[in-house]
Amino acid sequence: MSRISQAFWCTPLVGLCLVTGAWGQGIFATLTGVVTDPSQSVVAGAKVTLRDTGSGSERETVTNADGYYTFASVPVGTYALSVDAQGFKAHKEDAIRLGGGERRNVNVALALGSQSETVEVSGVQDFTVQAVDSGEKSFTLETKELQNFTQVGSNAAEYIKIVPGFGISNGQSNKSNYNGQTIGINANGDSGSQSPLNAAFSYNGLPTNTLDITADGAHVSDPGCNCDTPVNPNSDFLQEFKVLTSNFSAEEQKGPIVITSVTKAGGSTFHGSGFFSARNHSLNANDWLNNFSRVPQPANAYYYPGGSIGGPVLIPGTDFNKNRNKLFF
Repeated sequence: MSRISQAFWCTPLVGLCLVTGAWGQGIFATLTGVVTDPSQSVVAGAKVTLRDTGSGSERETVTNADGYYTFASVPVGTYALSVDAQGFKAHKEDAIRLGGGERRNVNVALALGSQSETVEVSGVQDFTVQAVDSGEKSFTLETKELQNFTQVGSNAAEYIKIVPGFGISNGQSNKSNYNGQTIGINANGDSGSQSPLNAAFSYNGLPTNTLDITADGAHVSDPGCNCDTPVNPNSDFLQEFKVLTSNFSAEEQKGPIVITSVTKAGGSTFHGSGFFSARNHSLNANDWLNNFSRVPQPANAYYYPGGSIGGPVLIPGTDFNKNRNKLFF
């Protein structure tokens, strides 16, 4: 391999390592549970395997003397859980959705029988239901909702307008000073302030600018005034958008209202998408007051082309990540 090719492949790998070291705990989940037999006695030494359905990567552990198992620092995603123990049928559950900062409990009751037999539980577990050991108040959108909900621009923070407890805060005006349509330097463009932090909304009766936004665990709000977002969470590249309003853990040290966003992760196969979002003033109705005052409609036109691609990191001519289960983009 030439030096140029080596540099081409090594540079993004180094970047991925640096990003990995900067992740915050707020974007990881914890999965726990207790394994029991038909008499409700705990099963110690059972092998528990957690597999990422997207990438195929697996993690293993065994239950302790109390039949308890735990998986910590689990990335956001959908997982399959399997439990194996001598003298019991194998147990499998699929479509366990884990969100950022979430602590989910999945107990398993094993059935007597041969390990060659399998009890399979199918169905999507609703990740919007919080675990009983958490008093967190939050509102979560995943990829499906992020794609289906209508928004003006591409800033996912615009979704706070549909979150319970949020209201417009803009003096005597009946609309927010933030509409998400134009992004400029430090979130200020030709259309005025384009950050939801800049006194655009009130929430739970708290003062304005008490909102914080994080992307993959890193704070993206302006630390000087907490009134702008130099880096905005792009809804096309997120797999989770979560608004925490109260009773959340100390992992989110700012607030008291915190928005956390988690970017999409690559899997064992290559996937991509393309999109083109267009808005033209000819399709918009003019404001009633503008019509009354004979003020013409603003001649605005916005066109957003884009795309995404993800998959395993492969190095041609080598066996690196040959099984597609180690490194993804």
